[in-house]
Amino acid sequence: NHRPRVIRHTGPADQALLRLTWPTRDDSDPVQSLTLELLERVMRIELTETLREKLGKAYSPSAASTLSRFWKDYGVFGIAASVDIDEVPATRAAIMETVAELRAAPVSADIVQRARAPMIEAIENGLKSNGGWLSLVDRAQTEPEEIDRYLLAKDRLLALTPLDVQLMALRYLDPRQDVEVLVLPEGVDEPKAP
Repeated sequence: NHRPRVIRHTGPADQALLRLTWPTRDDSDPVQSLTLELLERVMRIELTETLREKLGKAYSPSAASTLSRFWKDYGVFGIAASVDIDEVPATRAAIMETVAELRAAPVSADIVQRARAPMIEAIENGLKSNGGWLSLVDRAQTEPEEIDRYLLAKDRLLALTPLDVQLMALRYLDPRQDVEVLVLPEGVDEPKAP
């Protein structure tokens, strides 16, 4: 196991933030980009349930796939949880357990549907406002492929399967490749795992 990078904060003495980040890819492939976003949402659902089961609290962990439109091959997938300092070891274990489960087998079709539904809603609502239209037509001449990307997004998303999500986790969420950052209060050490 690799050691986390520790940063100190001067806020509440019982609060910690745990963040794990993996390198991924850039935003050039629309299907892979959508699959990573779907994995992000599946991760949130699964990790929230795992933390509730392991810690008995309704923490709201975050997961985010951030892919660069400008830097070739640059992107990250991050998971973060703000928890009581005593629960850092259990939280880390819960995160890694969830990652391992997503790599080991496809999740249920129901989980994928729950994760995909808000993405579909966002696509369907994207052009219902002036802001949505303007963001698309603003780049219509310089990046005309973005229009096709938007128009095809819903069908591409609906075609993704639980296996696609698992394969994305296998490809990028290698437990040996993450960078861990732990934010602890000044003068307080991380508690040891039981």
